[in-house]
Amino acid sequence: MRDGIINGQLASLLARFRHVNAIAIVDGPFPSYPNVETVDLAVKKGFPTIPQILDLILPELELSGVVMAKEFEAKVEKSIVDEYRSHLKGIPLQIIDHENFKFQVGRTLGIIHTGDPIPYSSVILKSG
Repeated sequence: MRDGIINGQLASLLARFRHVNAIAIVDGPFPSYPNVETVDLAVKKGFPTIPQILDLILPELELSGVVMAKEFEAKVEKSIVDEYRSHLKGIPLQIIDHENFKFQVGRTLGIIHTGDPIPYSSVILKSG
């Protein structure tokens, strides 16, 4: 068996993630978007988490930035916010309101759905 990403749908989405594209990694209860390709990796509540997916795919990508909702910092315990952000490894971060964030998700190349239970922890990755 090869190392790396073995989920065919996820590997395909990442292979098509190119300049000026965006991909969203969303928490478990995040709404679905019927017109946006979704790779559903959610197995159960709490697995996998957004940081687990970030650690898996960030080494494969060249990013120009990450977008998060301002409600994440405002409504989630600081230690959790700090832990989640530590996985972004210094990538430029843009903070927008949650309503705008949901609009931007609808414009992405694809959505990676996780089982993450942390509210507002979703991210949008922007290609370099």
